[in-house]
Amino acid sequence: MKNNNIEEFSESVLKNYKKVGIDDFELSISNRKVLSVQSRNIKLENIESSETSSISLNVVIGKKQSTLSANNIQGLDVIALLEKGKFMADSSPEDPYSGLPEANDYAVTLNDLDLEDKKIVDKQMLTDLAIQAEENMLGIKGVTNTEGASASTSHTQITFLSSKNFFKTYNKTIHTISSIGIAGRDTNMQRDYDYSATTHFEDLKNPSEIGKKAGERATSRLNSKKIKSSVVDVVFEPRIAKSLLSSLASCISGASIARGTSFLLKKIDTKICNDDITISNMPQLFRGLGSVPFDSRGIKSQNLNLIENGYLKNYLLGLRSARQLKLKPNGNSSPYNLTLNNGKASPDALIRSVKKGIYITEMLGMSFNPVNGDYSRGAAGFMIENGEITFPINEVTIAGNFSDILKKLTPADDLKILENMNAPTILVEKMTLAGI
Repeated sequence: MKNNNIEEFSESVLKNYKKVGIDDFELSISNRKVLSVQSRNIKLENIESSETSSISLNVVIGKKQSTLSANNIQGLDVIALLEKGKFMADSSPEDPYSGLPEANDYAVTLNDLDLEDKKIVDKQMLTDLAIQAEENMLGIKGVTNTEGASASTSHTQITFLSSKNFFKTYNKTIHTISSIGIAGRDTNMQRDYDYSATTHFEDLKNPSEIGKKAGERATSRLNSKKIKSSVVDVVFEPRIAKSLLSSLASCISGASIARGTSFLLKKIDTKICNDDITISNMPQLFRGLGSVPFDSRGIKSQNLNLIENGYLKNYLLGLRSARQLKLKPNGNSSPYNLTLNNGKASPDALIRSVKKGIYITEMLGMSFNPVNGDYSRGAAGFMIENGEITFPINEVTIAGNFSDILKKLTPADDLKILENMNAPTILVEKMTLAGI
């Protein structure tokens, strides 16, 4: 029994799953179309167009569960797929936390998050964006070469069906522009970039601004110096500050908590940050790059504070981890527009408060142990002396314990929610710096 479109395929799964001895199932289908262009030296270098599908079938028999995946429903035999899923589930050990969500956990109604842009974006429009960004980048004094510029548009359709009478579909578009510049020559060369990504084409940053910013960032890092090892205050620019949220997310994921592999185990309602720190996960953000009406199991999403006024309030819970921890699923199984909220001081005020420190604009590599919180990363940026940014630095490593980092976070007031993880400028006092 072969079907060639999503609706027929879904109906066939729903019609036949019990006939092969399956108790419950979940079916997730993602169809994605992408068009991208790349320019180099202000000439079109490459155009790529693709259409991909991914299918995930979760099969439940009693307390046994299996998951199958496929790349395309074209010509896929539904009965054979279901029978394979049944065989895999029968062969699996029992899992007390298996099964589908409760009926009242599903997203019965979907809020209009305006995630789909109806504007048709063609290759000429993308080419113009890329070339304009690169032109402006190469116009910056000191930029000597280019790694090119790119622009893309994508459209994704997500379809989710479960045996508990839940069937929903939503569409999401994402548009991007990026540009990478190279400054200097010989042994004194630096590269840097700028980019923009949005759900709606009209919300993209101006490509001229992106190109200029990429060029200015690259040239500002010329003649970088190495500095001596010491203890310094560290200021993270916003696009680097968000990496701290990524590390936090790994520590407050329900799976990590359930496994006991996070230093934040048993810390709910415990103060882990300063009073003015609130970190929110916002899957219901209007036009948000990381917004979703429901999570990967169909559970209705909701905006919530993970850390509120310094206190850990919620975990990122998937269905299985919620059951392990005996908590109600919250529809926040992943970071969805994870955001550290604004502080009170301006970025300039934070920098002025630093007698000796560094302003980080790039991070390299990572060594992070979520079990004990040990944190170490390579970095580059600028020296801060007596409240002023002085000269560019490179080849340093910053280190500390993430528990201490959280307690010493001071956010500025320059938050812009543009990505799936967002933070303002952040100051962390007294981190260990390894240099020369």
